[in-house]
Amino acid sequence: MAGYLDSRKLTNVKGRIKYITNKDKQENIVDYFNTVDNEFWKMLAKENQERHRQVKAGGKCCEARELIIGIPQNTTITAEQICNTFKNKYGVECSCAIHQNNKAGIINKHCHLIFSERIKLDAPEIVEEKRASRTYYYDEKGKKCKKAGAVKTVKKGTILQKGSTRYFSDKNEHFKTQKFVYECKELFLKNLLQIDWSLRAEKQNKELSEKHIGKNNPKAEYIKQNNKLKSMLKNVCNASDFIFEQEKGYALEDFKKGYGVKNFSIRNFEENEYKVYRFVEETQVRYKQRVKDDVKKHNEINRDIRYLQDNSSNYGMKKVQEIIINDYEPESKTKDKPKVIDFLKNKISNMLERIKKLVSLQDNLYIEPKNQIEIIQDRRDHSLEIRDESYFREQKQIERDDFDLEM
Repeated sequence: MAGYLDSRKLTNVKGRIKYITNKDKQENIVDYFNTVDNEFWKMLAKENQERHRQVKAGGKCCEARELIIGIPQNTTITAEQICNTFKNKYGVECSCAIHQNNKAGIINKHCHLIFSERIKLDAPEIVEEKRASRTYYYDEKGKKCKKAGAVKTVKKGTILQKGSTRYFSDKNEHFKTQKFVYECKELFLKNLLQIDWSLRAEKQNKELSEKHIGKNNPKAEYIKQNNKLKSMLKNVCNASDFIFEQEKGYALEDFKKGYGVKNFSIRNFEENEYKVYRFVEETQVRYKQRVKDDVKKHNEINRDIRYLQDNSSNYGMKKVQEIIINDYEPESKTKDKPKVIDFLKNKISNMLERIKKLVSLQDNLYIEPKNQIEIIQDRRDHSLEIRDESYFREQKQIERDDFDLEM
């Protein structure tokens, strides 16, 4: 559930808070925090109901809203931190309960964040009674019109708004929008919980989601093919974002812009299919070059570490070590040789992990097994070698060119 965030209305805020904090009804309440006392929620519910009746909105009254947020199991975030983060951002009171339960061996850690759409006023506000100053006529759309076309009449003197005392501001309409949900995902998932989330990736997943095929659908085969194409593109885009160290979702935007793709409906399948396969081939070529560049960089750092670890006392080696230390100073922030060596070891370790991940992405890029590359590490000096037919041919050509130059 980690990485999940959903927003919903609450028609009984007092009951909901009581439910999420009831130990008899919750399997495991990890933590709870409330920025105000329960009297606040009681007053809020009462005023929301009164205002709902006054405007004759119909349906059930929304007394507050709730966010349900998936939390990674190893995260030690507290309910107070979640409440304070939200209140500092939006300025409204909130209540948070963190739950943890075990379903079919899967630990589900999440929180319920309940928040007010209104801010409590510093001083109560007296609202005077309003009456119609004259007779008004309204058409079917609720707009004012002449008497002849009216379907509703409000006579002069009719009470339009009863006098009342208000303790809360008007609702913040922003809380109803999709933009607010995206803001919360960035606020909680990306910033607070450090989950790999981006708006681009969110939109990509929505755009490339596979369409459900119902029974006896005459377009079933076309939908199936289009779903397969979208699945392929999604895999390649996700891999591409990692390969080129971009924010998730960037590759899809780049593909659509570069190939002039507007949407992925089945009516555009044939045109999109050609463009997707072109994009896949292009990404495969760029991928192999990136792996070669990373392996080359790895071997260069590995060589520099060996040079720095060389304890020879000759002048030439000391000069080489001095040059290496100066080259890495902007990154390492030091000229101390042992510290530079530790810095480079950590750097090369991270590079090795990244290269391993790159190699594992070949199936996601739809590279045929016979064309996949393999990385071999020399046990003696820890350098890396690429095993790939095209790479071998390339290296042999370089060797021949070097030999010709020497001749």
